[in-house]
Amino acid sequence: MPLTFPSHLAPVLPLKRWRPHWFDGVALATGAVAPDVGYLFHGTRFEPGMRTHTLGGLLWWCLPVALGYAWVVRRVVAGIAVHLPAPRLFGWPQYAALARVRHPWQVTVCSALIGAFSHVGWDRVSHSERLPRLLGIADFHALTGLYWWQFADVFASLGGGLLVLALALGAARRGAVFDGPRPPAPAANPLVFWRVTLAVTGLGALLLPGLPSATVPAPAGVRVLHLGALALIAGAAAARSAPPREADRDHRPDHEQRPIC
Repeated sequence: MPLTFPSHLAPVLPLKRWRPHWFDGVALATGAVAPDVGYLFHGTRFEPGMRTHTLGGLLWWCLPVALGYAWVVRRVVAGIAVHLPAPRLFGWPQYAALARVRHPWQVTVCSALIGAFSHVGWDRVSHSERLPRLLGIADFHALTGLYWWQFADVFASLGGGLLVLALALGAARRGAVFDGPRPPAPAANPLVFWRVTLAVTGLGALLLPGLPSATVPAPAGVRVLHLGALALIAGAAAARSAPPREADRDHRPDHEQRPIC
């Protein structure tokens, strides 16, 4: 399968750029990753299997997952965005404004379903021989030495990831991540943020190998993505709850501070 993130965002992000007011960009993105969230439970009795990648799964799995993830993203995006590196290159501070963006519920629901449908459709194209046959290639494996899905997954992952990167850089350069006056971003506390983020990442890295199906690529990749997201959320929560630092004051008692000569 193509990479859940960022590659699966490639089919839907151009829609947001094409008609910004027609789509909920957050719901498009969370819908596009929702079918793969089922891999978190791979190897357990709660495993939904490939039912999350069906048309029926769009309603009973992808829609509630996408809406839940969209709610979480809007709750935490500001606290994360102000701490990410290369803020000018990627325009991270602009994403903090998404915390206050709301769309009509019909727009959010339809955007989540469109994102999920794009994921399911792209996987079907990647794993079916229909496309090469439409292009006149009767036996892709005999011609190239690779099965179609091997080629398609690599091409979709790299091509989709590069497209998402290009769209992100272009939007940051144009200042088009957020349309309108931006609300004030929360204060940054990078020391606390990165300490907690790295600590959660390290702890999770120790736990992941002990989970069921830990050596299977799809579940392992999806769990790594969720670990990274959880670490960033924990870092943002810690940074928000930590008391503000006084940057210009020496915290030693006054009688212990050395005089300036």
